[in-house]
Amino acid sequence: AKSETSRLEKERQAVLSEMTMVNTIEYRVECQILATLHRENRLAKRFPIGKEVLIKNWKQRDVLTWHRTHYRPDNVLLYIVGDVDVNDTIKVITEKFGHLDSAKSGKYLLNDAQDDAYDLAEAISENTVKATQSWHFPPAVHNFYLDENDHQTGGHINTDDVANIDDVSVGGDVQLQGPWPLDEKVNKLSEHTTINGSKVRAHIFKHELLQNFSLHLFAKRIIEPVTTLGALKRSLARRVALAALQIRLNVNSRGADPAFTFVEFNQLDSPREGCAVCSLDLTSEPHRWKEAIIKCTSEIHRLGKFGLTNSEFDRYKEAILADAAQLAAQGDTLAHGDVLNFLMEGVACGHTVMDASDSGNLIATEVALANMTLAEVNEQAAYLCK
Repeated sequence: AKSETSRLEKERQAVLSEMTMVNTIEYRVECQILATLHRENRLAKRFPIGKEVLIKNWKQRDVLTWHRTHYRPDNVLLYIVGDVDVNDTIKVITEKFGHLDSAKSGKYLLNDAQDDAYDLAEAISENTVKATQSWHFPPAVHNFYLDENDHQTGGHINTDDVANIDDVSVGGDVQLQGPWPLDEKVNKLSEHTTINGSKVRAHIFKHELLQNFSLHLFAKRIIEPVTTLGALKRSLARRVALAALQIRLNVNSRGADPAFTFVEFNQLDSPREGCAVCSLDLTSEPHRWKEAIIKCTSEIHRLGKFGLTNSEFDRYKEAILADAAQLAAQGDTLAHGDVLNFLMEGVACGHTVMDASDSGNLIATEVALANMTLAEVNEQAAYLCK
């Protein structure tokens, strides 16, 4: 890689300019949310723009060392999407990249960096989701929310390989174990025990530019690889439960004088963060924050305790099947970028990726939904809303 001084200065000014443009109150709130969600690992203090003091002080040698440390053959994933011949593609890849290897790339590192590179890499990844779950995940330690459901739904999660909250408090993320030069201090949030025995970490962010009250409640769970029909059925059952809950919340947000102006409850796999995040996001007028929380959480508890009605169960199953049929009908018309993103996320999470163009995903969805019961959906609803 080449890094000319003039080019480095041009990019430095571009990033500093972008930093001033995105420094809005919305961006600050987002940083506060992510910092609280990932307070036990390095993601709590790593954001896309980066640290201004570092950006201003990087030298050409620093950039080259960083690039040669991380952009190396054994740290690369190559995805190819398109109407190509597999054998010809492998031949071209071998011709273009076959001469690269780790040894050749490593010789460009500084001698002192070479000596410590392996030990540093091992220390960073030890006991993280990258080491215990997927090479595609970041080297982060998570305080997962685990309950008896994680052990009883078909044995689909191996919690023996996951660091629990006690492990994190003792060892945790290597980058949070002491002060680091040019790094901001991250204080671990104090824990509070709720009436039902759950442990929560609360953080309040106040700013004069904030005009509304907002609540963001998270539970981090282990990403479940969808590799069997049973796992697919569980995933679809959760989608049915989430759809029913979201419609109920939307109904409560309508009317002449709703308690909240926005509410969303969801659970999504995030391979970039190495966890599945179950989240509740709510906004309301400042003087009605208590009423908004009570109405929202009451609806969530109601679904978790009593489940869906038969009509809701049938309606949202049909909606999911219609989405799968639409995806299958699009087939080869899907943009390569969309297919690539779907493939990358599926591989990172360990899912079995099915090609939409051959109707395999539609057939599997039809079979899973046909064999799904209301009791199974209500079980997942209870799991999500607990």
